[in-house]
Amino acid sequence: MSKKHEPDNFEQMSIFGIMNLLDNTENTLSSDDISKIIDKLSDAKRKKESIEAKKRRQEERERREREAREAKERKEAHIREVTSMDLPLDWENVFNQDVRTQGVHADSISDGLMYSLSDLGRVDIEYISSITGEDYKTIICALKGSIYQNPETWGECFYKGWETSEEYLSGNMIRKWKAAKEADKEYNGYFAENIKAIEKVIPPTVATNDIYITLGSPWVPADIIDDFILHLFGDPFKHGWSCYNQDVIMESWKTIHDEITGTWEIPCKSRYNHSVSVNNTYGTDKLEALYILEKTLNMQTIVVKDKICCAANASGVKRVINKAETAVAIEKQQKLIKEFQKWVWEDDARKERLERIFENNFSCIRRRIFDGSFLRFPDMSAQINLYPYQKDAVARIIFTPNTLLAHDVGAGKTYVMIAAAMEMRRMGLSEKNMFVVPNNIVGQWKNIFREMYPSADILCVDPKSFAPSKRESVLERIRDNDLDGIIIAYSCFEQIPLSKGYYQNLLIDEQKHIAEIAGKKNKATSRLKKKQEAVSKALSELSVAMDDLYNGVYLDDLGITRLFVDEAHNFKNVPFETKTNNVLGINSSGSKRCQDMMDKVHMIQKKNDGKGVVLATGTPIITGYLRSQMPILRCLCRTASQDYVVLFSFFGVRLIRICKIIYINTIILGIPNRFISSATIMLNIAYNEV
Repeated sequence: MSKKHEPDNFEQMSIFGIMNLLDNTENTLSSDDISKIIDKLSDAKRKKESIEAKKRRQEERERREREAREAKERKEAHIREVTSMDLPLDWENVFNQDVRTQGVHADSISDGLMYSLSDLGRVDIEYISSITGEDYKTIICALKGSIYQNPETWGECFYKGWETSEEYLSGNMIRKWKAAKEADKEYNGYFAENIKAIEKVIPPTVATNDIYITLGSPWVPADIIDDFILHLFGDPFKHGWSCYNQDVIMESWKTIHDEITGTWEIPCKSRYNHSVSVNNTYGTDKLEALYILEKTLNMQTIVVKDKICCAANASGVKRVINKAETAVAIEKQQKLIKEFQKWVWEDDARKERLERIFENNFSCIRRRIFDGSFLRFPDMSAQINLYPYQKDAVARIIFTPNTLLAHDVGAGKTYVMIAAAMEMRRMGLSEKNMFVVPNNIVGQWKNIFREMYPSADILCVDPKSFAPSKRESVLERIRDNDLDGIIIAYSCFEQIPLSKGYYQNLLIDEQKHIAEIAGKKNKATSRLKKKQEAVSKALSELSVAMDDLYNGVYLDDLGITRLFVDEAHNFKNVPFETKTNNVLGINSSGSKRCQDMMDKVHMIQKKNDGKGVVLATGTPIITGYLRSQMPILRCLCRTASQDYVVLFSFFGVRLIRICKIIYINTIILGIPNRFISSATIMLNIAYNEV
């Protein structure tokens, strides 16, 4: 007979004893006993789950630590590998058999660097090694201080991405400093020398007093203009406005700055209509304060007009200028400007923010000095010797995307362009060069070209050889032959059409860019909307405007990689957009002839990653004013800011102050540095931020 279970004994039983008890059918358990059993089993389950969870957490933590440790070890091994400057013992220099190095030998590493720059147009450690017989590490150590490795282009290869100190230590130094700092942290101090070198040459911080700022400066954030409006006029809801959702209304009233057209727009300019005192202070009875402010932001002329009866007009009215009210409105405009220039620096946080924006975009630029002394010109006639400034000009053309040569008349710009074209072709930087010259000097260009390079394969195209019956054969010859240079007259160049596809792609790209900008802001100015509509209309009408009757060779079929335009001042009437109006001496509409040249220039740039154009003129300044140079620079850079035209008209600075004005143009109006990247040699401006 089995022993009956005692409750006191049950409390002390183990889990296994309880399980045995449950399996024994001879024992009778009460409901209370079963409840106690369940509680004990639940406690045991919870303890076991806790132990298992703790074990899992420990295992997961150990796994993560192990993976992090292994990742760190792999990264450290990778960093040692890419920065050790050592190659495997079984490595063979593949450049020994390269045709570029045949017959070339340098006695020293410094000579090897010169050969690399002269033959390739860049620092190539492999090439230097092949012509000197030195290993990579020795070369890099020997050239320390003369070359720097760019962390943005090195691709984790110790012998790639090297640049001359002149190239690396120029341009936007803040951007390069940040890139070097990030790379140095990631690669355990590998780029420490870069940081030291950059910190030595970073331009000094511009004092606040030297930063010119005004209403309409495009580098000023739009929210600061909103703050200025609130400062002047206060809360609009205290002037009669009421709304259940004021935040929504205020959001819709925010000032818009359109980056494409360069225009400003202030929505709901009538929001302060109920404030007579405000409008009396900064506005007039005829022109309210925010209307004056918007025109000031857009650098537009303030004009007040009255309607008078005029039977001669179909509408029966005519608008005439109210001189008295216009004078008052202009006075209010000047008052707004003075108040803004005073207010903008009063707040420390706002001051610090503007200084930081200015420094990061404008004052951090260090110009590059070009030295062409390394150039050898092996294919040039021994009878020709270029002056040092001409060699420097050739170097500038080689190392900059686009260039404007503005040497004085008789300084030898023709020699510079021909030498640069042939050197870039020899270096593999240009495949086919075209020279667009005035009709009357085609023969002169041919003679100079033959004098400099007697064995060059050149083609001269003048109006006689480009008659309609010969045109297609000439274009096919240019397209199908590997020519060293094509010299073509203005009138002939104008007769080479661009393809319909080019214009379509141009408009599509413009359409996408506008949509992108408008999407970022979730708002668009009326001017941007009009531009959007105009582009869409032009795109839809393109097929009607350009038929397919012409089935010949287009300019974009010729394979031109470098375009040289002589006497470029002949194309000064380039059309451009500007937010200003009625500016004396500025014709924004341009001419069809200049529009054609600009389209072709931009086609060349588009096919060659934004580069490939050299403009030359001995008279960049007409009537002694800088504004005549603006269209030439505009031709070089298609997307140039709409604001820089204002500079030329507002300041009217003469030639003696050109250098300063170009700088002011960059920092005051906020023109991106890439628009000045191809400035003239005469002005010695080369920011090279493309």
